[in-house]
Amino acid sequence: MTINSKNVCTNVFGARSLRSFVFSFSERKKQRDFVRFAAKLSRRWGKVLLFVDNGPCHHGKMVDRFLRLHAKTFKLAFFPPYSPDLNPQEQCWKPARKKLSNRFFPSLQSAKYHISAEFNKPNFMPKMFKYLSN
Repeated sequence: MTINSKNVCTNVFGARSLRSFVFSFSERKKQRDFVRFAAKLSRRWGKVLLFVDNGPCHHGKMVDRFLRLHAKTFKLAFFPPYSPDLNPQEQCWKPARKKLSNRFFPSLQSAKYHISAEFNKPNFMPKMFKYLSN
């Protein structure tokens, strides 16, 4: 018996506002991908205060350059290291994990399609974001 298996994966950058969820797929979590996502947020929302973890892609020359160029409209705030419990964004990944668990997808593109469909559902917005409205 022959089993053909590819160990392929994707990463997802995501950001929440009170009313919407914006996400973008990335093969690797690199500064270039994060800056591309930050630019997408900036175009969509104008002024952005983005809370991020201390991942390597959130630091470096490319990120610093982007922040300098968008100093009046884009700010980063960092969660303390090793504190995913403080990051409400973590709750957004649970529906995607549930959607992917115990399922076979013939390709990475197929998995991305199903994740996107889950993220784009009208009732996707978790209820724990009430603090954003204060």
